[in-house]
Amino acid sequence: MTSKNLYFKLMREDWKNRLWAPALIALGCFFLYPVFLAFLAGRALREYDTVEAGLRWFTTEAIQWLSFENGMTVFGVVLISLICGLSSFSYLNSKSRVDFYHSIPVRREKLFLVHYLDGILMPAIPYAVAMIASVIVCAANGISTELLCGTAVSAYLLHLIYYILCYTTVVIASMLTGHLVVGFFGSMVLMFYVPLAVVIVETFFNTFFLSYSYENHNGITESFSRVSPVMEYIHSISCYTDGKPVWPAAGAAFLVSVILAAAALFLYRKRRSEAAGRAMAFSISCPVIRVLITVLSGLGMGGFLWSMQHSNGWMAFGVICGSIIAHCVVESIYHFDFRKLFAHKLQLICCAAAALAVVFSFRFDLFGYDAYLPSATKVQYAAVDVSMLNRWVSYGSVEKENDGPNMGYTYADELSGNYIAKHMQCTDLNTVLNLAAAGIEENRRLKEAWNEEGARSVETLGTAELAVPAETAETYTRPLYTMATICYTLKSGRVVSRNYTIDMTKSYELLKKLEQDEEYQNAAYPLLAARPEQFVSVRYRKSRSTGDQNLKNLTASQREELLHTYQQEFAALTLDEMKKEMPTGLIRFTTEEEEQAIAWWNQKENRSQIEMYPSKYLYSNDVRNEAFYPVYPSFKKTMALLKQAGVSVADDSISDRIVSVTVRGYAPGSDQYQTITFTDPLEISALGDITRNERLLYYDPMYEEEDFDVEVTVADTSEKTEQEDDIQNTYYSFFKKGEIPAIVKERMGF
Repeated sequence: MTSKNLYFKLMREDWKNRLWAPALIALGCFFLYPVFLAFLAGRALREYDTVEAGLRWFTTEAIQWLSFENGMTVFGVVLISLICGLSSFSYLNSKSRVDFYHSIPVRREKLFLVHYLDGILMPAIPYAVAMIASVIVCAANGISTELLCGTAVSAYLLHLIYYILCYTTVVIASMLTGHLVVGFFGSMVLMFYVPLAVVIVETFFNTFFLSYSYENHNGITESFSRVSPVMEYIHSISCYTDGKPVWPAAGAAFLVSVILAAAALFLYRKRRSEAAGRAMAFSISCPVIRVLITVLSGLGMGGFLWSMQHSNGWMAFGVICGSIIAHCVVESIYHFDFRKLFAHKLQLICCAAAALAVVFSFRFDLFGYDAYLPSATKVQYAAVDVSMLNRWVSYGSVEKENDGPNMGYTYADELSGNYIAKHMQCTDLNTVLNLAAAGIEENRRLKEAWNEEGARSVETLGTAELAVPAETAETYTRPLYTMATICYTLKSGRVVSRNYTIDMTKSYELLKKLEQDEEYQNAAYPLLAARPEQFVSVRYRKSRSTGDQNLKNLTASQREELLHTYQQEFAALTLDEMKKEMPTGLIRFTTEEEEQAIAWWNQKENRSQIEMYPSKYLYSNDVRNEAFYPVYPSFKKTMALLKQAGVSVADDSISDRIVSVTVRGYAPGSDQYQTITFTDPLEISALGDITRNERLLYYDPMYEEEDFDVEVTVADTSEKTEQEDDIQNTYYSFFKKGEIPAIVKERMGF
């Protein structure tokens, strides 16, 4: 009984000594939650015409504010963990206070537990009271408590778990240091050192290696970054926002907190009272932290000066300066004496040498990263993402956002490289590896070309072009480049990905063969692997900017026949045919959810909701424009089935309504930008077929057009009234490569 009373007496005394901390936390929680929500409730009444509309808006805002994804709460949790973590054991930094506490006839374990638990209870209690008050405020303004309580309780528990993780990390920093300011910097090191190191190393990969594939390295960098408690916290919030399960990660975070708390207790028991006032409580940790900070600072400064000057000399200068500055700062903190700045010269030299070795191993690719090409006998299968060939494909899906009264639909896009890496298992390794070899050679050529001009960042080399000799400028055909990401799955289970710059002219035969590979097609073009039962309707449009013709009256067997026919004809399409002809229209096979999403986006009343919640819809693609596939003139069977369904696949009547055609551009060998306009019907007819819409070229990666802007103005008689003239619409057409009309050449002075 005496022991229990003593424990609570110590807790009470600790609360007395640190009453300022819970008071400030309670004040912050009061204004951040119930007061702010009361303000939102008043705003809803003022700004909305009807009570129902205001209540819908207030409900959404209140749920988001009380949920786990509230960014202000995250910032507050990290800040409070620093305050409470440093203040809980601040007595360890004073010799007189530590002597007093350690003279109390209480075991160190119990003394540690008192201060450690107080640092958790001080924010936990005010936060709980603020959440209860917030629910009461929201309920008083008409929001269902059932809707709020689940969100509030789960958010409270999750934020508290990650507070304990961050707080315990700060406590360990307090155990390792003997000064309050040094403890703060130590906390920063423990929280952010690994993420900062990951950012610097990843920047080196992205800067110096042309074949670095960022999107396929996210998993590795994310795993290392999550060593930081703050980054793990942010990762869990990201999962929560994406609708992924969070509690397993939160449970793991709690277990890590328990382990860290045990480590902090161990350090507390081993810590000597004489460490109070010193920079570091344990001498063994001094060289470790010094080396880590010095090397990272050298790398960071070297990378920064490279980004500014793209010079090997400046990069080396940055590494040396960064290492010296960091080393001197750490030494001055350790010793509180400027005379000790160079007390460990050998360590400084070794750290600078290690940083130089790292940056120049990246700069000159000493380990052959860009030249990596696995043997065919070691590869199980590969995934190939050729950006030029599938740039128009939609790899995402429609998602229903159902967060109470503000239900809506968004389009969750997915990076092509990520989708293809998960769905493609191409076994034509001969073609893939030959394409990779061509990419390696192209990367090497580009690097050498730019090294001749002087050291320069290679970040833009993939899209850069080499200088063209003046004497061959007129006959020079500019190469067409594309980026290709190849993800190798080795027989050992290891996955390796590389990004290549491909000259499509040189590698045309390889690309043509790859394009006809069934495994490539089914992953690069998901519609080719789709099953008929997935779809409930078919939509057709003549260009990216026109409305859809919805073939919802087709029977299941008709949809199945149309799908199979289109799949067969698209799979048989070759790059040669793409060069010769362009699409005449676009087709889309829609699921039930996609039809519901399209109908929702088409409703006029939902326009206000999209404008009301820009953070939700601003970065979401319009679901009405996704998942369309091109229909080519050579798709005779597909076009016949569309005609049977009542679709007009061609619109030649537009040529009779052309009012004017404007052509803009440069004549070969001329630096004068010219604009010419044709209004005479005979001249317009001499321009050839200009009823083709340039927007459809987005779906044809191989079709080449001349570098001219062709603007066509058409009279739209369908909207004409008795009191006004014809309404005119404008769209952009084009001239096919090598087929500039003679009248254009004459007028521009070719």
